[in-house]
Amino acid sequence: MKAAVVGLGIGMAHVAGYLESPYADLYAVCDLMPERLRLVGGTFNEGSMMCLKPLFREDILTKRWEDIGVKTFTSLDALLADPEVEMISLCTPDYLHAEHADKVLKAGKHLLLEKPLDTNFQKALIISDDIINTDKSFGLEYEFRVNPAVLKMKKLVESGDVGEVKAFSLYHFRTPFRSDKWEGWIQDKERSGGLIIEETCHWFDLARYITGKEIESVHCVTEDGILPRVNFENIAYINGTYRDGGVFQISHALTGFDFSLQLTLHGTKGTVWCGLKDAQYSVLDNGETTYYGIVCFGKPDMNPEEVIRWTWGKEVAEPWNIKEMVKNFVEKAVYGLSQTAGVVDGIESLKWALKAQTSARENKVIYK
Repeated sequence: MKAAVVGLGIGMAHVAGYLESPYADLYAVCDLMPERLRLVGGTFNEGSMMCLKPLFREDILTKRWEDIGVKTFTSLDALLADPEVEMISLCTPDYLHAEHADKVLKAGKHLLLEKPLDTNFQKALIISDDIINTDKSFGLEYEFRVNPAVLKMKKLVESGDVGEVKAFSLYHFRTPFRSDKWEGWIQDKERSGGLIIEETCHWFDLARYITGKEIESVHCVTEDGILPRVNFENIAYINGTYRDGGVFQISHALTGFDFSLQLTLHGTKGTVWCGLKDAQYSVLDNGETTYYGIVCFGKPDMNPEEVIRWTWGKEVAEPWNIKEMVKNFVEKAVYGLSQTAGVVDGIESLKWALKAQTSARENKVIYK
């Protein structure tokens, strides 16, 4: 299938996925920034999204897009008018997702949409009807669903090894959002939705995906004023309950100086702990570990030496997850299979992110 990527920020990870996919040809890219369209590595030459650069061979980054057979566009409408395009990765700012997705779907293209569905719930609901009624494949870019460590946790739940899940927690310590986005959109709550919509929607998704449970209620408290260059919550602490029993907790801090993502599952038969980094070296463990991710499984009273452990390399880092999610999307679209994350997942994670914001604003528990 002939694929196009719209938005060459995080979209560069999508580019890497299409270049590797045996089922797709990267046909076109679209962006408003001339430097990104000048060379394949234009985004990186401007010092942007450097974490994605290792996904590419160095020799390809110095080439023009035309040199590798890829067309360039500065207009989504012009791109959609090209009948050769069959599928699109939409990686534009969050507040434009529903508007742009509507155009892609009406043009009859397969669509892989960066999360969230939109920052506005009513717009997300409108576009969800279009998605449900299309005969084209739709996928939502919740890339942690293909993370090998996350999949190991999910498998331990589905196999029954964990028993009945009683609690799930996720703690995210990370550096501030990058300030090199188009017109600084991610730093503005009106355009990004703020921390809870722009990124915590990932964690609401994992709270559902790993446990297989649906959320019943949330209570959220937030704090701001630490990062003056963003106009939304800098830290969010969220407690919640599941419909059929069990509790969860999400702690999300945008005020860190490294990256650490820790997830835990507590079940009636066992406990699972997962730790993820975004680079081999981390100051948070004094550079003592060389793996990027680890999952440990055992019983609460087990001797630590008896605990089962699995470790992974860079394949559990987010850039590689996005690339693999793109390849996964293409293959499923080719064979007409259900996508790894779909419109219902997008609606649920956005709904609970918005409810968490309401909870923080009104200082009360919000139910389904």
